[in-house]
Amino acid sequence: MEVVKGYVDNIVYRNEANGYTVLSLTCDGEEITCVGNLPYIGNGETIEAEGSFVVHASYGRQFKIERFEVKQPEDIVAMERYLGSGAIKGIGAALAGRIVRRFKEDTFRVIEQEPELLAQIKGISERKAREIAAQVSEKKDMRDAFLFLSQYGISNALAVKIFSAYGNGMYGIIRENPYKLADDIAGVGFRAADEIAMKAGVRADSDFRIRSGLLYTLTQAGYEGHLYLPLELLIDKAQVLLGTQIPDPDTFLKDLAVERKIVVRQEDEECRVYPSSAYHLELDTARMLSELNLDHPIDEQDVRNRIRKVEKRSGMELDDLQAEAVMEAVRRGLLVLTGGPGTGKTTTINAIIGFFEAGGAKIALAAPTGRA
Repeated sequence: MEVVKGYVDNIVYRNEANGYTVLSLTCDGEEITCVGNLPYIGNGETIEAEGSFVVHASYGRQFKIERFEVKQPEDIVAMERYLGSGAIKGIGAALAGRIVRRFKEDTFRVIEQEPELLAQIKGISERKAREIAAQVSEKKDMRDAFLFLSQYGISNALAVKIFSAYGNGMYGIIRENPYKLADDIAGVGFRAADEIAMKAGVRADSDFRIRSGLLYTLTQAGYEGHLYLPLELLIDKAQVLLGTQIPDPDTFLKDLAVERKIVVRQEDEECRVYPSSAYHLELDTARMLSELNLDHPIDEQDVRNRIRKVEKRSGMELDDLQAEAVMEAVRRGLLVLTGGPGTGKTTTINAIIGFFEAGGAKIALAAPTGRA
């Protein structure tokens, strides 16, 4: 591993979603192109980075950063360069020069601890002084947050999402209930939250962990095609996942139901537990299907005559069951057509399409065969 130290002259590119950054770093007068996940680094900042030089096929020699540390500007030249870089909104090169000339090596202590003193400088009002201090504090908070999160093996890309979602409130969440990440942040599941929780010292039988494990078990069941799980099966699967017994599962289920995360329904002899989203999806689907399932009065002889015309025009010949299926499609607002391979489902569908097209209907068709 090689080490480079310098100041960020220019952020060439940054992906705000994952923090991937290309920047120009000035080291002892030499300009080096650096790449890596540096989500909170800004122009003018001084960093010390570990990594290795690589040669990109299109962009040439680059320093690939593996680890880095932000360094406080060590002299008044570095302080002025940082403040005048545009990193702090409202401070340009000229104003940065006046600030540093006034406070010298004490500049950052004044900004962080006594920002009201900045108002002594021409061009800075008390309000602007507070805004400058707030920006410096926010950047420091972000750096501290990323360093804190790195202790738990959290990638920079995920750290961006966590800090954006919680700000400084993230410290309490990580230490007390990392499983909240799985609820609030896209891309964080139970297993990722569980790894963080283990590093944070959260107990295996923590209420937060059990609740999250129950929800995760239901979610996984959904990926397997299930809208719900029977209560006993849910508890069994969750206990295997958690590696611990769930004391008084009814209490956890009641709490989750009150929070509208799950729905518990008693159907005959079976107690069913749904994720709320799946339950309401099933309910809405049933309601919409019911609304579509309308009976239309028909003249059966007229329909049979029109079916025969469809057969003649298309060259197909329907058996009695197929003709009855076409008749039902005309009569019903909703029809489910079933049958094993080779029983004539596609032929029947083609006849239904031909019947309605002959009447001037507009057909919307999706995957008319299993092969499609």
